[in-house]
Amino acid sequence: MSDRINTPFTNEHFAAWCLKMLGQPYWYGCVVYKCTESLRSRKAKQYPDHYGSSRTARYRQDVAAKKVAADCIGGSKGYAWTGGGQGVLEAVGTDKTFSSKYGSNGCPDKGANGMFTYAKQKGMDWGAIGTLPEIVGLALYKSGHVGYYIGNGYAVEWKGFSYGCVKTKVAGRGWTHWYKLPFIQYSATTETPVAPDQPATPDAPMQPSTDYGTRLLRYRKGRTMLKGDDVLAVQARLIVLGFDPGTVDGIYGPKSAAAVTAFQTARGIKADGIVGPDTRRELSKT
Repeated sequence: MSDRINTPFTNEHFAAWCLKMLGQPYWYGCVVYKCTESLRSRKAKQYPDHYGSSRTARYRQDVAAKKVAADCIGGSKGYAWTGGGQGVLEAVGTDKTFSSKYGSNGCPDKGANGMFTYAKQKGMDWGAIGTLPEIVGLALYKSGHVGYYIGNGYAVEWKGFSYGCVKTKVAGRGWTHWYKLPFIQYSATTETPVAPDQPATPDAPMQPSTDYGTRLLRYRKGRTMLKGDDVLAVQARLIVLGFDPGTVDGIYGPKSAAAVTAFQTARGIKADGIVGPDTRRELSKT
């Protein structure tokens, strides 16, 4: 069974790969592409409604963090077009790149609705969501959107700009059907991949980390700036909530403090730019 998890294009491998993509961003019209400024510029011209100026700062944070972007159906198409996700994970957060061949490995360029229709035309198994079998790597469908089943009632989906690639409960998400992807080799009995220890809800944004720590985070001009994973988590959360902390680098500088102040003002708490118990509590809310 473990051999299948390590073998590209098996449903076990696909499901495990989706889990490893948690925390990567959603960029409309992207098919597992490395986030670059040139890509953002091209997509802004192609899809102006999805790449408005209010989102530019967040997109540029993804570029600075060297992330990999996809939209909902782009997750599975990108997996296929990169030869089963080859080189994708190694490129996250690094300067490494990977190859992608359009339409390769039996995966056509279809949208969320078109891929469901195509799978049925190819004779793939499918059914109403109430009949969902315990087979990882199945596609979950509702009009205009797709997710990927990872077992035990959970899915991975590139949910949208404000969420990115997240783990969600199947129940409550409005899925209407499941189906087998034509370019994935399914086994009758599958091994459920081990999911990262991250919470999943139908509605709350998922972040790579929600550990905001316990120390007070403050910026004082002329003094050594605080650094750490708690700062990184705060910066990432601020971006999701629509506040620009500057580069997501784990350093609590003036831009991060200004973003915290704006966030505090919006939430009606003391606006001092310091991340303490009240601010952490607000950051944890949806």
